[in-house]
Amino acid sequence: MNTLPLFPDSPETRATTPAVPALLAQLWQWADAGWLRRLDAAFAQWLAERDATGGAVPLLAAALLAHMEGKGHSCLLLQDLHSRLPQWLDWPADPAAQQALTQLQTWLPRDAAGWQAALAASPLVELRSALSVDQTPPAATAATDAQKDCPPLVLQPRGGTLRLYLRRYHQYEQRVAQALLARARQQSTFPAPDIAEWLARLFPATASQPDAAINWQKAACALALHSRLGIITGGPGTGKTYTAARLITAALALADDPAQLRIRLAAPTGKAAARLTESLQQALQSLPPGVQEQPALLQALQQLPAARTLHSLLGSRPDTRQLRHHAGNPLELDWLIVDEASMVHLEMMAALLDALPPHAHLVLLGDKDQLASVEAGSVLGDLCGQAELGHYGATTAQFLQQASGHPPPAAMCQPAGAAALALAQSTVMLRESRRFGGAIGQLAQAVQHMDGAAMARILAGLQQNHGAAHGVFWKEPAGLAEAARLAWQGHGPAPGYQPLAEALLAAPRWPAGNARGQTPVQAQAQPPQAPPAWLDEHAAWVRRVLAALERFRILCATREGEWGVAGMNALVMQALRQHGLPVRMQGWFAGRVVMVTRNDAALGVFNGDIGIALPAPQERQSLRVYFTGGGHAGPDANTGSHAQPRSITVSRLQHAETAYAMTVHKSQGSEFEHVLLVLPGRISPVLSRELLYTGLTRARAAFSYLAPAAGIWEHAMRQRTFRASGLADWLQNTADAGH
Repeated sequence: MNTLPLFPDSPETRATTPAVPALLAQLWQWADAGWLRRLDAAFAQWLAERDATGGAVPLLAAALLAHMEGKGHSCLLLQDLHSRLPQWLDWPADPAAQQALTQLQTWLPRDAAGWQAALAASPLVELRSALSVDQTPPAATAATDAQKDCPPLVLQPRGGTLRLYLRRYHQYEQRVAQALLARARQQSTFPAPDIAEWLARLFPATASQPDAAINWQKAACALALHSRLGIITGGPGTGKTYTAARLITAALALADDPAQLRIRLAAPTGKAAARLTESLQQALQSLPPGVQEQPALLQALQQLPAARTLHSLLGSRPDTRQLRHHAGNPLELDWLIVDEASMVHLEMMAALLDALPPHAHLVLLGDKDQLASVEAGSVLGDLCGQAELGHYGATTAQFLQQASGHPPPAAMCQPAGAAALALAQSTVMLRESRRFGGAIGQLAQAVQHMDGAAMARILAGLQQNHGAAHGVFWKEPAGLAEAARLAWQGHGPAPGYQPLAEALLAAPRWPAGNARGQTPVQAQAQPPQAPPAWLDEHAAWVRRVLAALERFRILCATREGEWGVAGMNALVMQALRQHGLPVRMQGWFAGRVVMVTRNDAALGVFNGDIGIALPAPQERQSLRVYFTGGGHAGPDANTGSHAQPRSITVSRLQHAETAYAMTVHKSQGSEFEHVLLVLPGRISPVLSRELLYTGLTRARAAFSYLAPAAGIWEHAMRQRTFRASGLADWLQNTADAGH
């Protein structure tokens, strides 16, 4: 392969590695020990069988790259790998693991120069030049790659960094960057005076929002209408959905024919999609009186379709990564609004942008401070890294003055004539929260800003009140008995799972003919024919159970261990059994709360959907999983005049897990009246500021926190989530003069 003399090489930067067979044997031993995944070792083995002439370092790098992709990274930052490897891998503290880690570090080049010397000559690695993303259209690159036998790894120098990618992730980043930049630069056809007129109607001055300073919600609408891209970020209560409702109204009002404008709504999970639909409907009810005088506009708003999951929108198909909609078969829409964009991983964002028709407007809504997606990438975080600073160019500032009545503050504007980052001209951060106050809001703000002094003041106040004040209970160290108490009875007026158990046990009695007179939860059976009145009663009971389920949830940082999802689920199930519910530690039972773990478009369920197993109203001795959040009922759901909430028979739901407790990652897109956050007693990279913030902001009214060791919260608050990515560089290095 050709090399570029980007980094001077010297003997000191090179690594001493074993022969390829010895390296592969060692990788498999580490996989057997659980320190690497078997997939990581298998990937290195496959590459060695393809071509091992480049030596052991490319194979070792590939194994580490695969491992880090499993942790959410889209690439390896090679220049930092030697020094930061212990932190990134987080191997156990026992002597054997630490000795292996030390051995591994001796095999790694120490800096970018050593890595370049070891990788650039390998047939497995393609060394790319440091070209701008604009100069290499991703579609052309993908087509060329498909026509030739390309190396599976890509080495990308950029500035002072050296990144190693799996080829497809390198392509994803390029495709995402170029597609977003192209939309940001593509101005809409709406005249600025017309935009200004409708925004003035939709955002009238009020006592709480006087017309004396920039209204960021109004500014977000203006910029989203000005180009084909809008990125709106902000914390809970800052009005992202409120802003989206007014943006949709303005887009319809400015259209030649509102009835013909195709607006679609989407979110990463079924729960988030249901919440987006509900929140938008509520926000549309509060539109100013002037809008009510537009019959065509009102009719178009009433016909707005419900939000769908991104997988459903793009046409996910079983047993294949190929989607129904792509560049060759684009989506049929004019506007797409995506909520909870922080959950959208890199591959999904690339697929979404590929499937958008060129004329379409894309609006991304999300909280940049939440946890990144479970899968690889931190797309919204990369897009909004500079959102708080603005970086608005002179042209953008002038447009905002004309369209919204106020320019951005001078500190957020670039000097006249200076180059402005293209993406910044389509990005707005909403700054004022109208939801969070009291101790929860104070905690969230302290965590968000890593404010140790504020945190100390809040904790001092909580300790004076024995750990509880204004909807917050906070205790470390704590024991499992405390967790069991909170999980069952909550604290103060904030519920635990007791209301859910009471709702389950308050099931309506079966009609006459059930000799034992048992409730369905107790009997899990009923007569073959149920009268209509019984079906209505059963449907009302199911809705009461689902409402109780949505009041409380336990959130965990980890899946395993007493203080992880497994331990907390066992703790709750034991409590439910003690209070008379037919709980089984394995298999299905009435009252089992589950989360779907795999998309199944045929059933209409998607990864992250939450439901509860309950006796079916029609079938003897059968259970159905009833899902929260409404939405598509699935092919075997009950229908008709006595329609039940969305449900599926348990025999058809093959990929689900118990979910009285869930990871913080999986909770994104959901909110609960009361949240209990439990963290493990061991320090690890998973404990971060973003994890605390995401857990806190799932709570609407009450928040509880427990950990078995002291200092866990403070450590997590001072540790930021790190995702290796090159997306921000692709975007930041592209500027438009004077934009």
